[in-house]
Amino acid sequence: MPGGKRREIPKIDMIVENPLDVKRTDEFVVLKVSDIKKVAPDFYQNTFIILDVNTNKEIPHQLDDVDNNGEGDEIAMVMDMEPKEKKKILIRYSPQSPESRSVTLGHTRRTRTAIHHEYQGIGWESEIIAYRLYLDDRNSISVFGKQEKGLSLDKYASQLSDPKTKIANVFEGRDSIGCGGFGLWNNERLVRPIDSRIYTRVIADGPIRSTFEVIFDNWNIGDQSFRIISTYSIFAGQRWSSNKIKVDKLNNPIKVACGLTKAKPVKLVKDDNAGFFYTYGAQSRLNPPDNLGLALIYPKEKLESFVENDNNYLAILNIGKNEEVTYWFTSAWSRGELGIKNEKEFAELVSSTSFNLRNPVTVTIMPVKSDKK
Repeated sequence: MPGGKRREIPKIDMIVENPLDVKRTDEFVVLKVSDIKKVAPDFYQNTFIILDVNTNKEIPHQLDDVDNNGEGDEIAMVMDMEPKEKKKILIRYSPQSPESRSVTLGHTRRTRTAIHHEYQGIGWESEIIAYRLYLDDRNSISVFGKQEKGLSLDKYASQLSDPKTKIANVFEGRDSIGCGGFGLWNNERLVRPIDSRIYTRVIADGPIRSTFEVIFDNWNIGDQSFRIISTYSIFAGQRWSSNKIKVDKLNNPIKVACGLTKAKPVKLVKDDNAGFFYTYGAQSRLNPPDNLGLALIYPKEKLESFVENDNNYLAILNIGKNEEVTYWFTSAWSRGELGIKNEKEFAELVSSTSFNLRNPVTVTIMPVKSDKK
């Protein structure tokens, strides 16, 4: 009303800090809505915006319903960070009221996940790499390479075998574990989900993060049957994908084997101290094969052993009762403007990716100041 006091728009201040002395581009940040509500109980997730305080520009983000209960649980975003930078950001929001309206933010789509019949499974991508998971007892991951930036999953569905295009199915796991696939490990052998019922749920489909969940019912080891939930994610601007594995109602520890295809003409490089291994060389499925890099990054504290068999290089990870385990995998093709041209470049990519993942940016949510006097 004229002459009345202007209503203040509530805000939440945060500090995002890069602990490393390196520049980080499209660095991912994930906020828990429950943490935000601890300092701002009236936070309403349908009407908010996130801003960079210094530039007053909006930070690309999305709200994801991770537990499928109808409400958003996590806010995913990406931002550039200078070495050792402390960036001030804030959330502006409107408390829930009868006048509140749900808003859809028009951020540029930079990730995608999709199911196509031609995939024989599910695909997911950022603008610089794409992967495909076979939803059968292989549980193997393939790589779709890109020569230039863009989202291409729908194009892949009709052009999987056409290497003349700017996109190509450059790597097939076939009977191996592929690039970052997994199985259970029992009696020194890899156990696939042969008799398991497999269900898939897309949790988020861009623009900043794409995430999907694969549920394996009745994954059997001897007379034991497990229900395993595998959650894959990829962020805008990144080559790597993560896989978080959880076993429902686990009474005793089990072992998970994750890893890479063993391509005989290509050597393996391991770094036990950094917690990764990779292969690089002429291992693409194109004719003639060109250079392709595959890498797996594992949580060192969960590693029991490293195993090499006829088809795979495997990290054997322990999962205890009420625990989860997350590992990461990445790949790079040699062609086009996105190409990683030699092993030295790929080694640097894997090393920096591993280092960044183990030293994430931190977020401090500041207490909300009252305007009352």
